[in-house]
Amino acid sequence: MKRNHACTIFVILLLMQGCAGVNTFPMIARAGDTVSVMIGGSNTSNKSNVGVSLTDANGQTWDLKSLGLVRSVFNLRTDGLANGMHYSSYLDIYYPWSFGHEPLQTVLVTDLPTNVAPGNAVLTVTPTATDDSSGLGYPYSIKLEVIAGTGSSDKFLRKTGFGSTMQADFASLEQAPHGKVTFSSSANIGAVSLKIGFNNSVLNGNDINVYVPESTVRGSISSPGAFGATQRMVYWRQDGQFLYVDIVAPQGISSTYLQLFIVHPRGLSGSPNFTLTSATVYGVDGSAITASPSLQYFP
Repeated sequence: MKRNHACTIFVILLLMQGCAGVNTFPMIARAGDTVSVMIGGSNTSNKSNVGVSLTDANGQTWDLKSLGLVRSVFNLRTDGLANGMHYSSYLDIYYPWSFGHEPLQTVLVTDLPTNVAPGNAVLTVTPTATDDSSGLGYPYSIKLEVIAGTGSSDKFLRKTGFGSTMQADFASLEQAPHGKVTFSSSANIGAVSLKIGFNNSVLNGNDINVYVPESTVRGSISSPGAFGATQRMVYWRQDGQFLYVDIVAPQGISSTYLQLFIVHPRGLSGSPNFTLTSATVYGVDGSAITASPSLQYFP
């Protein structure tokens, strides 16, 4: 019953990019139970930079992060065929991109302390990210009713095709280490050619993958126009020493909607040292333009 309620809320809120929850889900829990909550939309929030505390009906406050009770912070993205991804209002679809990321929903999962007093409680969430697209100020105050009884940490068990059960692996939902390439240009970009170096004594080039989010934004708030203004084609390869990325957008694309992520596995012996060795950006007429590509690394 509890899991069905949670899944229902997931589905509803995924259509609203980057919302902050009014209540946890489930809204009612026992001391020691697991709750989840929507905490805006940020591509940089994670367990290390989100503060979480709980104040119970007696006024006692617990720092859930310091207690090691915060189990995961991860992002969800809606179905690419969802109606809201294509036909929501212009602002709903554009707003996340104006904060530097695609539409997404950040979720926090935490266990409650085992000695929380029954009654109305408040979960206070304080992210430090600067790319939150919820439009709300920090901290978030989220309501929760604690009822009497002894709860337990939810293992989120699932059945496998072999008839056994497995626990949810939250770590697999959290971001892998990655570099992020963005562009700064007042003119529309027609094409990009990048050469990115990396430390191949630390990172096997075969383990590199490139993720490029795609925008469904069209026109403007006053004149939506046709879809297709943010189309782009991306081709990439690596030769064991360098990563080569070529992007083509014949109709021109705003730098707001053009970004790429260079993903690598966890557990490297050192930094991959991603470096923009060379970068050429072209306008729609084929002439080179100044677009100031930049590369940030998120371990």
